[in-house]
This record gives sequence, structure tokens and C-alpha cells, in this order.
Amino acid sequence: MNQLGKELGPALHKAVASPFAAGVKNTLPSKIYQFDDLPARTAGNLIFRGILDGTVFEGCHISLHESDLAPHSRPHPPHRHRHEEMVFVVEGTLEFTVNGKATRAGEGSVLFAGSHDEHGIFNPESTHAKYFVLALGPENE
Repeated sequence: MNQLGKELGPALHKAVASPFAAGVKNTLPSKIYQFDDLPARTAGNLIFRGILDGTVFEGCHISLHESDLAPHSRPHPPHRHRHEEMVFVVEGTLEFTVNGKATRAGEGSVLFAGSHDEHGIFNPESTHAKYFVLALGPENE
């Protein structure tokens, strides 16, 4: 397991856990999501694995998916939405554009797109890029 993998687990736990959740049933159940059990979907140049999607203790909607993006491609055009997103780069390099400014980010980097900021992802390299996307907030707004 690389360093990102060692740090991603505790970071995700902190991001979605509430100190007040002890003894209170969350909408999303506590469970292990085995990677080999996650169905893969292909959409153009992207292989996508949905991991979790639902509401946690304080009513925040979260969703997490893993993506494998082909070389020299993007999953979709730059866009805006109400929810916020964090992108954890596991392998490769991504070019992350926020409000028209592009920056390259390599393995171990974490990218953040705030609510309503236009953002997009592009794989500028000749190898696949793998990353996780954690979305926080209303998904369809």
C-alpha cells in the first residue's frame, strides 16, 4: 500500500464521521467496501466504481467513487454544482482546472472544488490516472 492509501483511510473517516454519532444510527451503514466487489462501469475514457452514496448523521449527503481515467482524456467538460468535491490522486497526474486556472497534481495530491466553482479534470499524461472523488452536499443541484 502506498503512502496515500495509508493516509486516505483515516482522512476519509475524519471527513465523514461525527463526534456525536456514537450510539446513533446513520443512514449509511458502517461496513467495508471491498474493491473487488465494486461493479465497474465504463463511460467513454473512464472506468468508474461507485463506493458509497447516502446521508450521514448530521444530514450531509456524501458520495465516494473511484475513477480510472485514460491517457489524454477528461471524464466530462468543466462544470459547476452546489456540492463540494475532494479529489484524491492515487496514481498518475491530473490537470485540475478551477475557475479557468489549471494546475497539475501528482500522486498523493488532494484537490478541492468549492460549491459553485467551475472545475474540471484532465489526464495530460500517456498513462492512466486513478483517483477517488468524495462529494459533500446535495448531489443534484
